[in-house]
Amino acid sequence: MITMGVDIGSLFSKAVILDDEKLVASNIVATTGNTADEIDVMVEEALGEAGMDRGEVECLVATGSGADLVKNSEFEEDEVTCVGMAAGTLVPGVKLTIDIGGQSITSMMLDEDGDVVDFMRNDKCASGSGRFLEVMSGAMGVEVEQVDETVTLSEKPVLLSSQCGVFAESEIITHVNEGEKMPDIIAGICDSVANIVVAQARRFGMADKYTITGGVARIRSVVRVIEEKLDGTYQKFPHDSRLAAAIGAALLGQFEEE
Repeated sequence: MITMGVDIGSLFSKAVILDDEKLVASNIVATTGNTADEIDVMVEEALGEAGMDRGEVECLVATGSGADLVKNSEFEEDEVTCVGMAAGTLVPGVKLTIDIGGQSITSMMLDEDGDVVDFMRNDKCASGSGRFLEVMSGAMGVEVEQVDETVTLSEKPVLLSSQCGVFAESEIITHVNEGEKMPDIIAGICDSVANIVVAQARRFGMADKYTITGGVARIRSVVRVIEEKLDGTYQKFPHDSRLAAAIGAALLGQFEEE
């Protein structure tokens, strides 16, 4: 069964096409004006990659903050349900899913069937999110894509005591003025993000197996620290972690049509 999931997030928008549970095409673009026409282009590009037209898609499900801008969707679903569906389906036995998105961190507890039974989100503060990492590393002139490579040069990560973006940036400036090396500061930023994630996960509840989704899950320097500090076994999400909500939306479309 061919279904499509479209996730309009705060930093990136994604579209995926599934044939049953097999990912056959995907597209990720920066979220700009969030106009319906721009989203339509992204959808058409994904269809082009799959060699399909819209008539072959049996169900399209939208999610994310701009879900209402997606044309011709059968229905909309919240991101928590979609991410939980993707994790529960594609990471067998996972009980805890941590989604580190552009503006928030969400911890989700799954039941034996992979359904979300509870969740915790820090949506009132962007600390530890993708945007936090982007701004903090950007203050050092380092793009997010360069973070892992930069951290490999670190000898002693600095300590960032503040979890507030404004105060953390002030701390970074202080470290620069004190002559700390850039790789050590970038490593300290990654440690800070990981510590925020671990603290939330511990408050929410522990699990034998967990996975991490969202853009920050692609930053190995952050995931490594989370693995070191969080109990349980980390299981990597099998696709680009940014696609989790879109994949979950497409999976929900299959259940809807059955």
